[in-house]
Amino acid sequence: MGFGLLFGMGTLGLRFLQFLIPSPAAKRYEAVLIGSESRVPVGEAVPMDLGGQKILVLRTNDDVVAFSRRCTDLGCLVSWNKEREQFVCPCHRGVFDKTGRNIAGPPPRPLDRFEVVKRGGQLYVNIAST
Repeated sequence: MGFGLLFGMGTLGLRFLQFLIPSPAAKRYEAVLIGSESRVPVGEAVPMDLGGQKILVLRTNDDVVAFSRRCTDLGCLVSWNKEREQFVCPCHRGVFDKTGRNIAGPPPRPLDRFEVVKRGGQLYVNIAST
């Protein structure tokens, strides 16, 4: 009887600890179609809203990349300056280069980047599904 009580209390304690310290859930991603590569002209960044994520899809001579429009400082929406080839935040004059790296102003880290996949002439952006 004592062993059964000890075993039951141990199992209950273990479950209580699992409740207090939950294991992190694996992130799931969903590929969202954004259209053909010709939809994004070379040197341009096209703003899009995909599943609640505001992004900018930039096409360079080499590749197509997607970044979050949310500045990493205060969350203001950045825009693309074609002449300077930089993302600019209007709030505190944060500046990011075309790779999303923060190069001026108060932003503490680079822009969040989304994976862009090309399949059969179409572009897909992987966003976190909720």
